[in-house]
Amino acid sequence: MITVIVCTYNRSESLRKTLSSLGQLSAADGSWELVVVDNNSDDHTAEVVRRFAETASFPTRYFFEIKQGLSYARNAGIRSARGEIIAFTDDDVVVDPHWLSELQRTFDQFECIGVGGRIVAVWSCGKPSWLATDGPHSFRSGTVVSFDQGAKPCELRIPPVGANMAFKKVAFERYGLFRTDLGKRGNDPMIGEETEFCARLARARERLVYAPNAIVHHPVAKVRLTKTHFQSHYFHYGRYNARTNSVPENAKAYLGVPRYLFRSLLERSCKWLLAFGSQKRFRRRLEFFETLGEIYETYRLKEKRDQENLEIVE
Repeated sequence: MITVIVCTYNRSESLRKTLSSLGQLSAADGSWELVVVDNNSDDHTAEVVRRFAETASFPTRYFFEIKQGLSYARNAGIRSARGEIIAFTDDDVVVDPHWLSELQRTFDQFECIGVGGRIVAVWSCGKPSWLATDGPHSFRSGTVVSFDQGAKPCELRIPPVGANMAFKKVAFERYGLFRTDLGKRGNDPMIGEETEFCARLARARERLVYAPNAIVHHPVAKVRLTKTHFQSHYFHYGRYNARTNSVPENAKAYLGVPRYLFRSLLERSCKWLLAFGSQKRFRRRLEFFETLGEIYETYRLKEKRDQENLEIVE
């Protein structure tokens, strides 16, 4: 059996569309189940899931996770999963009818512990001139949710995206669940929980495979197509780097922040100021904000550790 996990937070209307598309999957009845984890919503999410479950031809289970955070919700879904394969998708996508069968086919064909499928971005408005989706100045996949590694299956050298990824349940039994200090939490747009988990798999030399025909369609919200949103994403990616990369013990530091980060900030600010072309210039600007986020989080974590040590002494 495959367990499909959809985590949701105050998106009952888009969730309704996602559930409808899941209801059109070509997978055989009895071969999969759906687990919806409501991460503390206060809209009509519970009612939407209840009504869908009444007519669904496959088992649909609803859980309420009161701890705010995407990682808490995903981990709750994993703990309740009955399937040997656990697939994840978002609460605002439309899945292709063959999505689940293509994920299963990839697991059957390749000796792998995880699979990442294709994510097609659905544009509801024009793409800004400063936004590069391919080429040397293209942006990280999390800013505009898309994932395309070509037309043929291949071994993944980069982590899949959370809107379309699947792992054997044994992966979580061997390497642990998603880190709860990473991932979105309410209005805090922290990122990186699936990236960090896949890094654990990579260190263990586990294999991830790309499934080009396991497709989900992800809307590109107009509110995300602003420079402010992109800056925020890169800033929080810098925070993710600070949380997952330890500072060398012999690194010289100012206020707990390694000196090399200040040097990197200066270098990136110069590249930003000297860049020509709107796409290149904006990419350099985002790299500056990424380093700024890493500095911020490194300092914040040091302050937190100092406070905890002080409380222990007292």
